[in-house]
Order: sequence, then C-alpha cells, then structure tokens
Amino acid sequence: MQETCGVKICGTTTIHDAQQAAEYGADYFGVVVEVDFSPRSLTIEKAEPLFDNPPIAAVALVFNMEPERLHYLIKTLSPFAVQFLHLEKVSFIRELKAQYPTLQLWQSIHLPEAGKKVDCNTFRDSVQEYVDAGIDLLIFDTVAVMKGVTKFGGTGLISDWDVVKELMDQIQTSVPVWLAGGINPDNVSKAIKTVQPQGVDLCSGVEVKPGIKDPDKVRLLVEQAKKSY
Repeated sequence: MQETCGVKICGTTTIHDAQQAAEYGADYFGVVVEVDFSPRSLTIEKAEPLFDNPPIAAVALVFNMEPERLHYLIKTLSPFAVQFLHLEKVSFIRELKAQYPTLQLWQSIHLPEAGKKVDCNTFRDSVQEYVDAGIDLLIFDTVAVMKGVTKFGGTGLISDWDVVKELMDQIQTSVPVWLAGGINPDNVSKAIKTVQPQGVDLCSGVEVKPGIKDPDKVRLLVEQAKKSY
C-alpha cells in the first residue's frame, strides 16, 4: 500500500494558486480548458502561463474537445496529463497513447450522487474498456443534474462512498483509482478511509469562489489527506 494519498487541486485559474498548491504539498494542479459549462474554464491561450514551467505537474481537463483542438492543446501546453471529463472513445485513447507515449491520459468515470443507484455491471465494463485502451489513471467523480443540465466536475456533490468502495473491490485494476466529488477539508479523511483511493481530486471544496482558492482550506485539505493512510 502507498504511504500517502495523492492530491490534485483542480479548477486552478491563476499562477498564484498553482504555486500555493505546490507550496502546501499537492501533487498536481488541474486547469479546466475550454469547457463551456465551467465557470473555471480558460482558453488554451489564457492557460499557457500556468503550463509554462509549472511548480508541480499540470493537468489539462477537457470535455468533448474536437480532436484537432486537443492536438493543438497538447502541443501548445505540453501538459503532464489530459483528463477527460466526458467518456472519451476508447479508440481515440489508443490513438493518443500511440502518438504521445509520454503523455498521461486520465479518465473521469461519473457516478450518480449519493442515494441514487449504480449499474455495477455497466460501470465495471466501462472501466475495463478504458484500462484495456491504455488509460493511465481513473477518477471516480459525481455527476449532477441541476435545473435540467447535467454537470460533470466541480459539482460539490458526493457519491455513495460505500458503493464506490464495493466497485473498487470488484474492479481490482492495476491502474490507479482516485476519488472526486464533494471532497473538502472536513470530509477528506473519511473519504480516504472509506474508499481507500490512491488519490483525491477536488475543486469547489477549497475555494473562496469559483476559480479562486482559499489558502487555509488548501493547506488543511492537503494535511488531512496526507495523514489519512
């Protein structure tokens, strides 16, 4: 078992917040790139300064980005990883792995919020397809439907962590599995002890407002996460 839990501070919009995440011990920061429904989204051009000599590994999050634009993103930003908020086609994952062998590809797999049922068989099959395609890391996140609009990432909602643990036990994959969805300094220890993920990915739980991080929350979150194994 690993000694500490990995931490990614997502929805980063400023160099200051990226440096702060690094200072407090986070392992990655994430930048939402050209995702229309996210208030934290930046264009590729505006995201460039965050990827220029980043203090820790920088991850670019995308949602249904056109392939030509994604190739431009990869060549322009040179991210450590690209994280797909949508369910990317496994055939495209294979193409990207072949073309960019040093680029990590992360896939968000969305669970319903706590209290709603999960189709375990469909979930397990989906995960296996991505593992077989060469995905480097899986993030189990929580999807939300707000005012008729489905939101992926940054929802602040949690899934049923006991169900997530059951799913993880069934999958038994060698690919790292991280947990996201409604994680904050108050519940991160419980989340890690319940689910036992290899990392946590969070955004709204350490913010003053969308896109702006609260330094005290970031520091406390990382401290709690790192001592929860």
